[in-house]
Formats: sequence, C-alpha cells, structure tokens
Amino acid sequence: MLAFVTSLPHPANCASYPARSALLADTLGSILGQQDRDIHVVVVANEPPACLLPDDSRLEVVLVRYPPSASTPGKPSLVGIETDKGAKLGIGTSVATARGSDHVMWVDSDDYIHRDIAGTVAASPQVPGWYFDAGFYHIRGERRVTRVVHEFHQRNGSSHVLRTDVVAIPADLDPGMSRDDVLDAIGRNKATQIMGRHRPIVEFFENQGIALEPFPFPAAIWEIGTGENCTGVFAASGRKEPIAGRIAEEFGIAVPSRVSAAQAVLSVFGARVSRHLGRGS
Repeated sequence: MLAFVTSLPHPANCASYPARSALLADTLGSILGQQDRDIHVVVVANEPPACLLPDDSRLEVVLVRYPPSASTPGKPSLVGIETDKGAKLGIGTSVATARGSDHVMWVDSDDYIHRDIAGTVAASPQVPGWYFDAGFYHIRGERRVTRVVHEFHQRNGSSHVLRTDVVAIPADLDPGMSRDDVLDAIGRNKATQIMGRHRPIVEFFENQGIALEPFPFPAAIWEIGTGENCTGVFAASGRKEPIAGRIAEEFGIAVPSRVSAAQAVLSVFGARVSRHLGRGS
C-alpha cells in the first residue's frame, strides 16, 4: 500500500491559513483520484484544516502540538521551514508505516499528482524508490501547464516515492512528542535533508548504496504562485500543454477560467517588473 503524506505549516506562520487549507483540499482531491485505490493519505497539521475535507475513509488527519517555527509570515526562514516540515512528515510517515504502508510519497499541500502513481509503484515493489526527473509546473490561474523535462525533483517537493523500509522511520512515534524529540528520533540530518528539503534525496540514498530510479512518466504538477511555496510567481521556458483534456483527467486539476488566466498573466508580468526594478536599484 502506498501512503501519501502532506503537512500544513503552523497557522501562526501563515498569512492566510484558510487559503492554505483550500489549496490542501484541491491537493487531496488529486491524491484520492488514484486508479489503484489501495492507498492511505495522512495530513499532519497543528490544528484541523480550515476547509471541508473529502469524506473518504482512506484519509487521516494527525494533529501535533508544535509551537510556531522560526519562520514568520513574510520572513521565511529556511531552517524553520525545514525542521518543521521534516518533523511533521516524519510523524506522518510513522503513522503510515504503522497502518501497513510499504511505500510513502511526500506531497506538498498545493500540488497535483498523476492518478497512476500508486498502480505503477504496486507493480514494482522491489524498487527501493523513485524520483520524478520530469514533471510540470502550473502558474495558478493559467489554463496551461509547462513541462519540466529534466531535474524536476531538484525543484519540487512532490517528486519522490520511497519504500518505508528504506526511509526507516520508527512506526511508533507519538504525535504528542515535541518537535525536537521527533527530530532526534528520526535523526536530524535525515529529517531536514530528505523530508524538510527535496534536492539532496537521491544523493542521500546513493551515499547509503541505494539507487533510486527515475519514474517512468511525468507524475506531478508543481503549483506556483499560491504563497504555499518559497518560489512565488515566476515564468520559465518549456513546452506548454493545455489543462483541458488529458492533464485535467490524469491529475484531477480543474481548468481555470479565462478571467483567472488573464489575472495570472498580469501577476507574472508584475513580478517580472518588480524583480527587474529590484536588480536595477
């Protein structure tokens, strides 16, 4: 069974916790659309998400009691983000392992994933893990996605599937533990390197003699411009594909309206201008 684990930041670290929760609802809809229904979904948060969650027995919300991290709204601290996220995903992975999951995928709470991930993983249980070399990014509001043909996993956190025995997170971690105790139980290096971040995962396991394989097809959409990630809104080159049709069906992403698409174009243009002016000052 494949477990999908995601986390929400502490409400005190969010400019708009309800808006973040609304993004989570879209992500959960995408996850629960897996063709292979033998999955478990774990959401780790400090308090119940401020949105209507899907009514699905495969979905479990786990609450932790961590105080706000060192990261504050408008002033993100990478150390604070990595330790908080790493501890929460560690708890979620522990819960998933205790429920009998043999694989885990960590999913950012504003992304979309392909409906055939669970089936592909179930067909090759001997593989220790995969990384998504290819994927898509979507500027929120636009009616097209852009293909990333190489090193998608170096840019996005929803880009790895790992066997739980390879991750080796204890199955008996208590959600009532402090964040520091969770980090100590997991191993701080592991928590920050492979759960709090995503860039070093392939190298992390290579150093242990474990070779991860590239996933056989682009399997995630990185949602940009939501405020959930650290990238903000930006534009990059790549082949664009319409959301309507195949992408919408395979990833469970709604087709934005033409009005929202126009607003997204203006937002990207404004971000480009601001960055250009900032470099020139």
